[in-house]
Amino acid sequence: MTERELRRLIASVKAGRVSRRTFVRRMVGFGLTAPLATQLLAHAGLAQTASQSDYKPTKAGGGGALKLLFWQAATLLNPHFAVGAKDSEGCRIFYEPLAAWDPEGNLIPVLAAEIPDIENGGIAADGMSVTWKLKKGVEWHDGLA
Repeated sequence: MTERELRRLIASVKAGRVSRRTFVRRMVGFGLTAPLATQLLAHAGLAQTASQSDYKPTKAGGGGALKLLFWQAATLLNPHFAVGAKDSEGCRIFYEPLAAWDPEGNLIPVLAAEIPDIENGGIAADGMSVTWKLKKGVEWHDGLA
């Protein structure tokens, strides 16, 4: 690859026609190391993170980019089959629980108005049923309260 071709490729990255990942892959294919390819992009001003979005939601939950950082990606998004914290937390994007555990190991309400117990009538005297009371304004996915 000549210097002119390299400059054209960097210009393509600047213009958005070629991704930074593709650029690094091509450079590795030519025998450069990935860190050196990244340094080429940094020198051209292309290796920094994306700028902040100007989006201002009009209400809570009004949209915008959702960014999560986990040490390991969730393998599934069904809380009923979750095998670890990564899956349990990953599915919280789609499924909000009635209650969750705080750092001290106490059960705290999330969608529930309170944690059911015998005193508040949430747990039946015979221990055979539990009644959860939802917070005001909580609706199911189909819009029913």
